[in-house]
This record gives sequence, structure tokens and C-alpha cells, in this order.
Amino acid sequence: MENSVYTAQVEKANEQNPFMKHNGIRAIWLDERQARVEAQIGPGSLNAMGTVHGGLMMAAAEIACGLLVRSDGRKYVTLDSSFRFLRSSTAERIEARAERVKGGRAVSFARAQVVEPDTGRLLAEGDFTFYCLE
Repeated sequence: MENSVYTAQVEKANEQNPFMKHNGIRAIWLDERQARVEAQIGPGSLNAMGTVHGGLMMAAAEIACGLLVRSDGRKYVTLDSSFRFLRSSTAERIEARAERVKGGRAVSFARAQVVEPDTGRLLAEGDFTFYCLE
């Protein structure tokens, strides 16, 4: 697929996904092998301990993986996930980096890591399974 197709998919995700907007998550990269999203951390992104909420980390990872598997133009829903929280963060932004594990006719698999982009510190990681609706 052309890079312009991926650029259009990134723009569409950023413009048409109210959950992403509400949570300060933006798609920043997509190609046939990987996707990346970033989340700007604000007061509403923090847990009771003042660190980035784990739910935001998981949401960013799932969004990055979903963006990647949907890059084939089909519609998917998340079927299953396994997620590990490795360390807390007080960073001003986080980044979820997804890579395709296997794409199938009906089920696709992707893996994501959540990092502090400025330091490279790994915060969380997870595996996601998607079911194709088409």
C-alpha cells in the first residue's frame, strides 16, 4: 500500500475517533509493519498516586494495534488481550508502538510496547487479538 493511504488512515483516526480525542491520544505513524500512537499526559490521565494511569497505557496500546491490523482496510474488533504493567511513569507523554505478529483471514494478532518516548523507558507491553468483521 502507498504511504498516502497510511497517512489518510492516520488522519481519519485522529479526526473521527472521539475516544482518542477525549483521552489525548493521537496516531503518529502507520505503515505495513508498525503503528505508533502517543498520549499527552494531563491531570485527567493520572491515577490516585499521581502517575500515568494504567488504563491509559492499555488503551494506547490497543489503539495502536487496532490501527495496525485495520491498515488492510477491513473492520476489526478486539477479541482478546494480555497486558503487563512494568513500571510507573510521570512523563508528559507516552507512546504505544505496535507490530504485527500475524495477519489472518478472520483473526489477526499484534503486539505493543508502551514507552516514554523521551527516555525510551519501557512501561508496559501487551498482546492483542482481533477478529475481522468482514
